[in-house]
Amino acid sequence: MNSLHDYEILNYNINFKNSLLTIDVTNDESNKRIDFVGAIAHQFSDEIPYSIILDLDELDIKYFFSSNKDLLEEKKNSGWPLMYSSVEELEKMLQESDIRYYVLYSSYGMTGWVLAEQVEIVDVK
Repeated sequence: MNSLHDYEILNYNINFKNSLLTIDVTNDESNKRIDFVGAIAHQFSDEIPYSIILDLDELDIKYFFSSNKDLLEEKKNSGWPLMYSSVEELEKMLQESDIRYYVLYSSYGMTGWVLAEQVEIVDVK
């Protein structure tokens, strides 16, 4: 994946209609936009000004389930991230739809994850 190490997070936006989550980032040399295409869910924490990215990784979807077991049980009847009757059913649904698990690590500030079909890193002028 295109290196985002030491990029500052400027903002993020969620377009629910188009299933697109974008994060605008910058460093001393360039500006980029991270596009999470086909985004169905996300969770961020520590959203503060001047947040600095350590890394953005794609992890196997099984880690999403092991890391968020309690959250998924809690949200099972709320339709988040999709309607499902068991965590096993949700896992099968996500695997069949080729949803991927992206984890945002920070050196400072905002951290979290996104479930999406793909990520694109775009240079912005």
